Amino acid sequence: MSQLQETMEAWLDGTGIRAESFPVSLLEFLIDSRAFSVPGIQLHYENRRVSFTPAFLYGQGVTGCVDVSLCTEGSVNPLCRLFMRTGENRDWTWRPAGNSTSPGGAFSEDAFFGMVESLLP
Repeated sequence: MSQLQETMEAWLDGTGIRAESFPVSLLEFLIDSRAFSVPGIQLHYENRRVSFTPAFLYGQGVTGCVDVSLCTEGSVNPLCRLFMRTGENRDWTWRPAGNSTSPGGAFSEDAFFGMVESLLP
């Protein structure tokens, strides 16, 4: 998540959107159902934010999963899911929220800005 945040910050340089981390508690069933803290990422612009919240590790054929949501005035709207290391793919990939069969693709700078465009008024 730290590397992902560094990449996002480089992409966001000069946009006025700021990134910050926040703690997320995950319960990992593969290691004695222990809870541990991992960083999430929030992008802020005016009174809106897009949250990148870790959902789980080591499940459903991926190393990790992150839910991406737009948060505005008390409302949370799921945008997509990011997947770290799906199968043989060593890079991040994504899919639209709520549709596991809909095509997503590689998580690139273009895909990132498509996800966060709803952050801007």
